Amino acid sequence: MEDLNLLNSIPVDEEYGGFEYLEEEEASSAYSVASSVYNFRVENGRRYHDYKDGHPFPYDEVSEENEQVLHAMILLLFDNKYFVSPIDESALHCVVDVGTGLGLWAEGVAERYPHVQVVGIDTIIHERSLQPNCSFILQDATDEWVLDDPSMKFDLVHIRNLFVGVRDWDALYAQCFEKMNSGGWIEQAEMEIDARTDDGSELPDSQIVKLCKFVDDMTAATGRDFRVSSNLKNAIEQAGFVDVQEQRVKLPLGPWASDPKFKDIGRFFERFYKTGLQGWLLQICIRYFGWTLKDVNDACVKAFQEINSRQQHMYLTL
Repeated sequence: MEDLNLLNSIPVDEEYGGFEYLEEEEASSAYSVASSVYNFRVENGRRYHDYKDGHPFPYDEVSEENEQVLHAMILLLFDNKYFVSPIDESALHCVVDVGTGLGLWAEGVAERYPHVQVVGIDTIIHERSLQPNCSFILQDATDEWVLDDPSMKFDLVHIRNLFVGVRDWDALYAQCFEKMNSGGWIEQAEMEIDARTDDGSELPDSQIVKLCKFVDDMTAATGRDFRVSSNLKNAIEQAGFVDVQEQRVKLPLGPWASDPKFKDIGRFFERFYKTGLQGWLLQICIRYFGWTLKDVNDACVKAFQEINSRQQHMYLTL
């Protein structure tokens, strides 16, 4: 894997505490809405899809913005590279994006590499791709993959931010291994839900830290692993993959870094957190812990106010 050569520690912009907090008046309404002919339900003002046993996170305009922001942030982080595995691009023929979501990564790879066949797999239906070399399959990726070409094998399997979307990781990795060409690569990026500071700037009784610790209770209640990142390397090796490498990158929560690139990453990551937090908490906290919608929103507001105070130099790790 290419050495990302990123910062081990992130220098702090000394003027960060003086930044004025600005938020756009409303999220963009330009994101597409999935077709109503498929099964969705609305709970507490958010829309969820019902493929198989559904997903605990919403799938609606807000979640789509969240996915757009994540995609832009990771492209910036990786210097506009769609993957960092050491693959000879001229020898790249077939790629699969597992948990493709809106298909942003799949469409982007298909556009950049028109000689490559790209397949996106998800439980969300897609309209036909604008790229002739990109297609989407509606299915649970832990089941046997039913491909248009049953003989297709992949040179690269890409997985990103799928942590709660999979119940059986062993089954998923088994499919990845079975459908991969000899010498192919699997590349996965997942967030460690553990907010930290390196300079002691964490506020006393931090709401953000509390919510990060609360995910252990959420995992126990739902059977969905919020901390899958801690076991990724071992699980991938157990599936039969070799030469498995792991790199960690700190993502600043807010534009507190003095480095211009990481300042922009911090802006993206703040937006990602703010557009994501309610959806990550809402269904699970109400169904399993007896919270009300007001309780969820209050928890979010408290965390957002903490970020807006511009007093902490907090980060999470990818």
